[in-house]
Amino acid sequence: METTQIILLVIVALLGIPVGFFLKKATEEEMKPGRRWFKAISVSCAIAFLLSMIFASGDNRALLLTTFAFIFFISAVPLLKRGK
Repeated sequence: METTQIILLVIVALLGIPVGFFLKKATEEEMKPGRRWFKAISVSCAIAFLLSMIFASGDNRALLLTTFAFIFFISAVPLLKRGK
């Protein structure tokens, strides 16, 4: 995989942070009942990320790592507590 492709994949994965904040803001009333699902998805993606680091190789590794990082950020960011 070319360096530019890897950089673009990392940028897309990092875009999960603002997307997560947007989702939290847009779905405030659904956050409490859906909290356990966000936690389950976050934990699953963290485990999959670690397993991908160990077992995947080549182009598949970069794709898997960025995919799981993106999903993790989207599901974990809405769980963050903001001080008010």
